[in-house]
Amino acid sequence: MRQQIFSKRLFVLTVLLALVLIGSITGQRSEKGAPVENKLSYVPGELLVKFKDGAESNFARSVNSIMGTTAVETLGDNNWQRVKLPDGMSVEGAISSYSLLSGVDYAQPNYYYHILATPNDAQFTSTGMYGLTKIGAYSATPGMGAWDLSTGSSSIVVADIDTGLGYTHQDIAANAWSNPGELANGVDDDGNGFVDDIRGIDVFNNDTNPIDDNASTSWHGTHTAGTIGAVGNNALGVVGVNWNVKLMSIKLYASTGGGTNSTSAMLVNAYAYITMMKLRGVNIRATNNSYGNCGEACGYDQATKDGIDAMGEAGIVNVYAAGNDNNNNDTNPGISYPSVYNSPSIISVASSTSSDSKSSFSSYGLTSVDLAAPGSQILSTVFSSTTSYGSLSGTSMATPHVTGAVALLASYRPDLSVASLKASLLNNVDVLPAWSTLVKTGGRLNVFKAMQNPTVCNFNNGATQIRSRAAGGTFSINIPAATNCDYFVKSNNAWVTRNTAEVMSGTNTVSITVGNNTGMPRTGSVTIGGQIYTIVQGGSGRKGI
Repeated sequence: MRQQIFSKRLFVLTVLLALVLIGSITGQRSEKGAPVENKLSYVPGELLVKFKDGAESNFARSVNSIMGTTAVETLGDNNWQRVKLPDGMSVEGAISSYSLLSGVDYAQPNYYYHILATPNDAQFTSTGMYGLTKIGAYSATPGMGAWDLSTGSSSIVVADIDTGLGYTHQDIAANAWSNPGELANGVDDDGNGFVDDIRGIDVFNNDTNPIDDNASTSWHGTHTAGTIGAVGNNALGVVGVNWNVKLMSIKLYASTGGGTNSTSAMLVNAYAYITMMKLRGVNIRATNNSYGNCGEACGYDQATKDGIDAMGEAGIVNVYAAGNDNNNNDTNPGISYPSVYNSPSIISVASSTSSDSKSSFSSYGLTSVDLAAPGSQILSTVFSSTTSYGSLSGTSMATPHVTGAVALLASYRPDLSVASLKASLLNNVDVLPAWSTLVKTGGRLNVFKAMQNPTVCNFNNGATQIRSRAAGGTFSINIPAATNCDYFVKSNNAWVTRNTAEVMSGTNTVSITVGNNTGMPRTGSVTIGGQIYTIVQGGSGRKGI
């Protein structure tokens, strides 16, 4: 009993100490807190907090009660929580206070997000659907285009996170995803927590009608969706990279597109829905993310990165626009999130013109941007009516070419993992002089080459067990992965330390340290690219093994 009272008092004193220190450390970066800069754009009076024991734990409730904050909603994997701050408490001060507590993994602002703007530079004069030929989807020579191998499959689902989808458009309707477990009857038929989520969800308006009601002339979401999968061979309008595919709509933006702020919390909920539906059996192989850029997320956003990584580990490739700022994302990454996160499932995309040069607006980066794809003056579906089409330019338009290529490759080779799909596209670009110093691969997307010569990523070196004596030690694990096969390295036990980077690529040596064991023999593990390596360690006082 004394111990319980002492622990409770110590907890209260810790929280009170954190509150006292708000004024003295406001604006600094703590070990667990997000960097806070005055120019960051985030929701005032709110915070996103990741609790070690979950957002519904007694610890979380006690902290919020003592600090005077109010839990608004639980996000993502149930560890993240959006909280409302009391009057007079700054976001910076709250981050500093929460970050002092051992039961808090991370605290950050609830960042704003907007749709990427479309450049209107006068030189963007090339129009049409040249992109489909450039990326090798179509070739006038029989047998030399991706469509000669596959035109897609209705079993593949792509989640398009954007302004919504004009799912009644004549060139979209047949490829619009329909939730097989849900009826339009005001009931949550499939028990997933969403009523009538027939086409997807609208996280901006918190409803389940993700229609593209963008009030501008662009209808951004319908345009990106058309490039991914406008219906092919129907004698109407345009065709997408996939003639057949299913397009799930996740509406993240208001009807004004970039005019009204979306937030980290909305994005986390979008990612969580996609991950949940994937784990429930919906065959989502890719997400399209034509958003980002400073003014939306000018800094590292742990909550959204957690959501991205969760989608990737569930089996989803996540394709992101590199940005429209003509920015070097290597040297100035702060204005190019989420595309610059170091995550094995992310493909970052720059924009090329019809002559394969860099679009003047496109951001780039020799290490942070993976490849280029056509993004200048791209013709696709728009939703001013069910029969409308139009041309837009931006890395927003380049990105769905790559997303469509992921889906097309997945339809042709459904056995390929996230790592294999990504590596296949990166290892089979058209290498071009114009891109040699601008993107990681030095080239522009070619889906036909990827389908002809896919890369299969394997992270198993033939050994599945490491044996250690009680004294422990440092061990090396050689991973014989192919080029551009990206993977997480994770220790699953506190007594096993990862000495190398969390994310690695290709053939590499992973180093781990096994701690001294003063007790009974024990078994632990590390996970490398989804492959589990078991660690068997002898105990002190017993013969080592």
